[in-house]
Amino acid sequence: MPGSTEICILGSRELTEPFRGLGLAQENVDAENVLERAQELSSSDYKIVFYAEEFYPLLREFLGKRSGGVFPTFVPIPSVTEGERYATQRLRELIKKAIGVDVYWEAQ
Repeated sequence: MPGSTEICILGSRELTEPFRGLGLAQENVDAENVLERAQELSSSDYKIVFYAEEFYPLLREFLGKRSGGVFPTFVPIPSVTEGERYATQRLRELIKKAIGVDVYWEAQ
């Protein structure tokens, strides 16, 4: 397993490279192999796998089957570009589940 961390970043080289300086493990993937690599990582020793939010539609079914207290936890990284905002929605759900209250503020 690359690195000596419990956290892995799954995404394009452009996304993962900045995390190298933090010592986090990197898995460079594209849309064609992200599902296969995520399935492999699901049986790894990682505790958290952050992934690029643009991969969420490709991983949705896989992630739905994994819901519960299973490690590693897959967490989307919000994109800086406009889009569907899967990561923001998922993070909102996770926070609400963790503390029982929706504390996400939206500008009107």
